Amino acid sequence: MKKIVLLACVLLFPGCTVKYPETANLNLQVPVQSSVVYTRSTASVRGHDARENPEIVVFKVKNEPVVKVPNLSSPHIVITERLAGGLREQGLQFESNSPVRILLDLNQLLVTVTKSNLLYNSEAVSQVTLEVINSETSLTKKYTRNHRQGSVSRPDIDEIEKMLNDQLSTIVNQILIDAEIRKLIGNK
Repeated sequence: MKKIVLLACVLLFPGCTVKYPETANLNLQVPVQSSVVYTRSTASVRGHDARENPEIVVFKVKNEPVVKVPNLSSPHIVITERLAGGLREQGLQFESNSPVRILLDLNQLLVTVTKSNLLYNSEAVSQVTLEVINSETSLTKKYTRNHRQGSVSRPDIDEIEKMLNDQLSTIVNQILIDAEIRKLIGNK
């Protein structure tokens, strides 16, 4: 009897396979910054993706193949651009030969979607390391964000992107308002 029902489902509903997104599109939101933080300060900024795998979303739903979803653009570039934009709004100027170097490493960025008996569980982890070097002095800070949520239906890519965007926006904003980082960048 089960075989007949399964065959009927396959014949009657051929287009009802689960559709997964092919890409995600991160879009961090950074608040408008004050332009009086840096005066006549310069720096160079570089981002690096230190992750082992390029995907930012993995669907691991039992009885289905694992689906890996990359971002449309390299995530470390998106994060570095938003950070540089915020620093520029604060008055920082960029020069490749500046004695101040800002190095951003993207260590983790992943939402894993699993399904227990009734709920889909989404776990998001973002981790960024920032190093600021000014001549002989350096400062390294690690920023980590975790978030977990459950839902009855499989989360849409928009919901997943929001989880990561919120985490990364918080991290970039923390960097932009960090007094130690500001002091080291502004030292001549």
